[in-house]
Amino acid sequence: MDITQAVILTVIVVLTVFLLVIGFQAFFVLKDLRKTLTRMNKLVEDTDNIVEQVKKPVESAGNLFAAVATGAGIAHLIKRIQHLKDKNDRSRPQS
Repeated sequence: MDITQAVILTVIVVLTVFLLVIGFQAFFVLKDLRKTLTRMNKLVEDTDNIVEQVKKPVESAGNLFAAVATGAGIAHLIKRIQHLKDKNDRSRPQS
């Protein structure tokens, strides 16, 4: 075996070992990435549940304020109608 063949064989063996090591490292990195993505998905789901639990009372409070505002508007309208009715009754001559 001459020197050229020995160098080529050595380079091939070294590159094969490096590629095997890099392959194993890539496998473990992808495995850790999968675990991380699974945890991240669980975190997002938990956050979504918390947001839903917070959103319901806030919506209820908003609906309550809207109902109070509507009731106040109706009360104001009734008061104006009553005031106009009283004013109209005063302006009529009594017979």
